[in-house]
Amino acid sequence: MKEKIKNWRAFLLRGVATAFVVGLVVSAAQLLNFFPHWQLAASDYLYEANGDPGQDIVIVAIDESSLQQLGSWPWSYETYGRLLERLGEARVIGVDVLLDVEDEAGAAALAEVTRELGKVVYPVTALNLLPPAGGRGPYQADQLIQTVSQLRQAAAGVGTVNVVIDQDGAVRRMPLLINTPTGARPQEAFALQVLRVAFNLPPGPARFEEGVVNLGGRFEIPVDQFGAMMINYIGQPNTFPSISCAEVLSDDFDPASLRGKIVLLGWINALWEIDQHITPVSSGGYRMAGVEVQANAIHTILHHRWLTPQSTASKVMTILVLALLCGLLLPWFNVIASAGLTLLVGGVYFLVTQLFFGMGVLPSPFYPILTIFLCFAAITALRFVLEQRERRRVQDLFGRYVSPQVAAMLSLEDPELVRPGGTRREISVLFADIRGFTTIAESLQPEQVVNLLNTYDDPLTKAVFEQGGFLDKFTGDGIMALFGVPLPQPDHAERAVRAALAMQAAAQAVSARRDETRWPIRYGIGVTSGEAVVGNIGSEERMDFTAIGDVVNLASRLEGQAQPGEVLISEYTYELVQDIVEAERLAPMKVKGKKEPVVVYRVLGMREGE
Repeated sequence: MKEKIKNWRAFLLRGVATAFVVGLVVSAAQLLNFFPHWQLAASDYLYEANGDPGQDIVIVAIDESSLQQLGSWPWSYETYGRLLERLGEARVIGVDVLLDVEDEAGAAALAEVTRELGKVVYPVTALNLLPPAGGRGPYQADQLIQTVSQLRQAAAGVGTVNVVIDQDGAVRRMPLLINTPTGARPQEAFALQVLRVAFNLPPGPARFEEGVVNLGGRFEIPVDQFGAMMINYIGQPNTFPSISCAEVLSDDFDPASLRGKIVLLGWINALWEIDQHITPVSSGGYRMAGVEVQANAIHTILHHRWLTPQSTASKVMTILVLALLCGLLLPWFNVIASAGLTLLVGGVYFLVTQLFFGMGVLPSPFYPILTIFLCFAAITALRFVLEQRERRRVQDLFGRYVSPQVAAMLSLEDPELVRPGGTRREISVLFADIRGFTTIAESLQPEQVVNLLNTYDDPLTKAVFEQGGFLDKFTGDGIMALFGVPLPQPDHAERAVRAALAMQAAAQAVSARRDETRWPIRYGIGVTSGEAVVGNIGSEERMDFTAIGDVVNLASRLEGQAQPGEVLISEYTYELVQDIVEAERLAPMKVKGKKEPVVVYRVLGMREGE
């Protein structure tokens, strides 16, 4: 038991070491940012795909029906003026359409409507966003494309509608401040401007310091080193309440239905694809309209649904902890149980990621999940290598004592048979010895003696192996064989008796073939059954797989009492085989090591039909 615990401890240490190496390799891959696309996409399952956005934000859609009823694109400024007038009850109107066409008269009329409403926000966009030279601070715009100046001057606010496109092409972040080419104060995002107007916050710019953008003292928004906020999407495309522009301009529309709401005007559900983005909640390649992205950003800020990415140190710590956990758990179970446990650990980790996401931390699950399954693969491979080594040791040890088929079976059945120590088991023991061999040997040359022994040993070995026995040792001119080991055999006694009879028959056949009339070879055989200590027994320098106990001693004593060609069995062995063996009871024998005479049976043969 102690040896088994020691070996498990050694395997456990190997498993922990293997898992730790896996953790280090995966951590290095994490730090070197291998597979960035997969890293980004792996966390998309956390975003809420079917959330409830509420009724605070409404999208007025430039959709296909609006284009059919109000005319093809581009619309005149007069159409926009009519739309704004109908939306006048809204709390704020964010126009996510870049009105950059020079039309002095039309722009002037729309500017007048804009000024009168006092709640309209227009967009501006940067052609390209460049990281700051120092590696921190707001993105730098190389060139701005702006709404015409009359509308900008009349608007309650103007903001950038740019988003950050990640390496996998998806939009997950929005820069809240952008440095302009003129070097003036940073330009706020469209979403910030809409909220500033909606809550009548003092004029900007918003303050950006220590990973936070502060909007008018009301919202403290976590951002990255470039001032970009993570958008916590509330649902898939078409989640927010929307109304068609054509419906807004119809006689059935009630302007009061938008009272107090944040209204965003933009392209959505039009065949002409404009301002469409891949997002974490996009499915089946279905993209999200830019105005919906703005709605999600505003919703994130409005409801304080902040998201911050998991830190690099935390990612590495997660990988190493999971590797250590796998290293401690998996070695105790077989491959199938380890696979189930691996899936369980992965499932628990998924639940933990959702918990952290709910707390505002966006985990990076790709490498942690990879760690779990790589640890399973590595520990399974380690188990396979060690078991193969143990099986080879078993085959090396038992290949000389049992048939090749049994040796192979042993290596698969119980590779720990080579472990030092013994167990108690009921077995049958057979001793066989050539009668009168000393006299025969004295009349032969040494080479002839060896040749004679080899001639008769082969049939003995074959008889043992045919009955699935274990050839313990050769005893000069005889053998010791065990039945019921190394693998248990319920019929060990029957096997031993059959092997004994086969040995006698083989000896007669070989003698007849060699025409040995002067010195016919006959065996004296003793067979006993009972409990013995069986195992790999010996010292650290030398060990043998054998059996120790009174049953072994008694078998040797019976063999010594057997006459040439005779098979003697103990009383207990007879009880085990009496239904299939013809035997006669002999007078109790006095044997060395026993105070009382022992009951012995002489085997006459197998019963007819057996």
